[in-house]
Amino acid sequence: MLNKTIETTKCFHCGDFCAGEPVVFDAKSFCCKGCSSVYQILNKSNLCEYYNIHDASGVKLPELQDQQKFGFLDNETIAASYIVFSKPNQLAVKFYLPQIHCSSCIWLLENLQKVNEGIYFSSVHFPTKEATIYFNPASISIRAIAELLASIGYEPYITLDDGQQSKRQEKMVSRNAMVKIGIAGFCFANIMMLSFPEYLGLETITVDGLTANLFRYVNLILALPVLLYSGSEFFINSWYSVKQRRLNIDAPIALALTVTFSRSVYEIISGTGGGYLDSMSGIIFFMLLGRSFQTKTFADLSFNRDYKSYFPVAVCLVDKNGIESYIPVQDVKVDDTIRIRSNEVIPVDGMHLLGKAEIDYSFVTGENEPTSVVIGDLVYAGGKQLNGSIDLLVVKPFSQSNFTRLWNNDAFKKADKNVYSFTTVISNYFSLAVLTVAFSSFAYWYPTNIANAWQAMTAVLIVACPCALLITATFTEGFVLNIFSKHGLFLKNAQVLQTIATIDQVVFDKTGTLTYPHASSVEYIGIDIANDHQQIIAAMAAQSLHPLSKAIANKINSKPRSLEHIKEVAGAGIEAWENETHYKLGSACFVGKESAEPIASEVWVSIENKIYGKFIIQNILRAHVDRLIHELPYPVSVLSGDNNNAEHYLKQQLQRPISYHFNQSPQAKLAYIESLQLSGKEVMMVGDGLNDAGALSKSNVGIAVVDNTIQFSPASDAIMLSNQLPLLDQYIKAAKWSKNLIKTTFVISTLYNVVGLYFSVTAQMSPLVAAILMPSSTFTIVISTMLGAALIEKFCFKPIADLKNIHQ
Repeated sequence: MLNKTIETTKCFHCGDFCAGEPVVFDAKSFCCKGCSSVYQILNKSNLCEYYNIHDASGVKLPELQDQQKFGFLDNETIAASYIVFSKPNQLAVKFYLPQIHCSSCIWLLENLQKVNEGIYFSSVHFPTKEATIYFNPASISIRAIAELLASIGYEPYITLDDGQQSKRQEKMVSRNAMVKIGIAGFCFANIMMLSFPEYLGLETITVDGLTANLFRYVNLILALPVLLYSGSEFFINSWYSVKQRRLNIDAPIALALTVTFSRSVYEIISGTGGGYLDSMSGIIFFMLLGRSFQTKTFADLSFNRDYKSYFPVAVCLVDKNGIESYIPVQDVKVDDTIRIRSNEVIPVDGMHLLGKAEIDYSFVTGENEPTSVVIGDLVYAGGKQLNGSIDLLVVKPFSQSNFTRLWNNDAFKKADKNVYSFTTVISNYFSLAVLTVAFSSFAYWYPTNIANAWQAMTAVLIVACPCALLITATFTEGFVLNIFSKHGLFLKNAQVLQTIATIDQVVFDKTGTLTYPHASSVEYIGIDIANDHQQIIAAMAAQSLHPLSKAIANKINSKPRSLEHIKEVAGAGIEAWENETHYKLGSACFVGKESAEPIASEVWVSIENKIYGKFIIQNILRAHVDRLIHELPYPVSVLSGDNNNAEHYLKQQLQRPISYHFNQSPQAKLAYIESLQLSGKEVMMVGDGLNDAGALSKSNVGIAVVDNTIQFSPASDAIMLSNQLPLLDQYIKAAKWSKNLIKTTFVISTLYNVVGLYFSVTAQMSPLVAAILMPSSTFTIVISTMLGAALIEKFCFKPIADLKNIHQ
């Protein structure tokens, strides 16, 4: 008889062991045809680098799939609910992909264009497991994209309840977590009650036939659901990390549970003792409780930032009579009519009603080519209107979380990648160190005291945890970000907070930033302008966001009207064509005037290339800005596109050494920031986002100061309400304090691990006490950072009313 030996082989794709004969392709073994098919797709598209990021990191694919499963996506009405962006030859859809679990998944999903040429690019938001895919609808359909994702192991989770699947999934996960905690707590309490004879040394006494040995077996039965259900996540996470040839923070815990349970079963069956099932159940209960608290704290921080904190921009609402009013962007409702002016970012999806829409979607797609939108078509959030104003009918309410995600774009992925790598490295090496210490402790105690050996090893495996080290910065930054938002400064992400703490040079734009956007006086000098021409000039000025244009529009105070043919040149002026007449409004050079040295901020007017005259505008400094400039402990520079006639006024008001630079074009402002950085400076640029977008982008920290507009540049790192500008020094101080708070809590976390390991190695700490201490460290960190953030708010921020100008 010939015995056939089948070698146990791991699947090249998913890492599972192949049961029976493996499927062999390209000299590689696979556990099933599904995994083999995915490999063939990736290999054909030259995407096998996927396996180099983490070995055997693929998602196992079911062999049988319903070919008609995604047929409903051929229905345009249903498919439309998943479309997040649309323009000619380009659509974008967003799907929730619950299978996303590691950097390999992100890499593969962001390289889908190599699998199908109809896909332009894709991006993954790892925390929510969502993928946004941009594609050519003429080449591939939404249904085909869903089928493609399913074919490589990332089947979209789709319901027909208008995109609520993520919320439903989150609720399900939360409920399951609570059930696990409840079962663990119930069994833990009962196991402790049934272990009282052991605690009191009464295990040899029999009462009415009830013996301590019977209680031990009841405890064993109660411990099974705790270990197999409540504690399952520790084993699943550990097994997955072992498959990836690395160790996560769950590996030592899973080993401790295995050791404790195995030893308890041995003692109960052999009759030598009651085991440590109370400790094992307590470990799982307290660990799950600590994780639940940590998750809830993260969720609260995220909720406060995404939904409660004030996003400091407003939008122009137009009523049925054409009257404009400004409201917070969060208050915009479906069927409202809003007006978007030149260079404003569109905050919500809307239907184009009025005006010539030329939309720059580089904020969304990365492409700079403008898109023309006809009346009746949809305009999507994140686009920027280029020339003139347009009216939109709101079709979707404002989503702060989605808008903030758009704003982060590439910066988000860079920050997330760094955090992931840091967490992975710490978890891997920390776990290896813990295992080494645990086995060394066991080896040390084993020859002299076997009980101490087991206790020391188990306690070490449980008490040592890098969680507190890893969450210190996250919690601190989360609390401080919410404080900043509460006080009118909305940061793009936590990385900006870290950078603010390092700046050593502050650069301000003058007009509209240091000075009020409205003028103290506007005077026209020149040839009288006919009333119909004045209306056109007023409409031109009203459709621009520049403070000087606003001043002129307020001066003429005409009835609002829309101009179809209008163009704004950054840093120069505006021109329009109306009734076959050419109008220009801007600098002397822009209208063709060879001007003498100006005496103030001037805006010239020309009609049909004939220069009519100029508006002379006087601006005044914002309240308390002089105090701010005086308090900043860094070199300060002021940039302006205006002439230097304001220098005397600024020097008189600000009274400190300042580097002034006038007649600065947008390119010159950017070049100045570059020169400072080349000299080794960490630069903060504060502007209005109009003629200084390049400088905001180039600076280490770019802050866009806004009034009643949504004019900020996507290149900015933060948005600040203009009336909060005098508090800038307090924000910088708070950022530095938060950095010190992170260092302090990091030291506390390190000391906790050192002290905990000492008592564990010396066998002075029981596994149950270790299980209580480990989640307690998370509680300590959260409470410490919460109190620290409260102290930062109390001592760093003073109300505007308490500030005094230095001249008073």
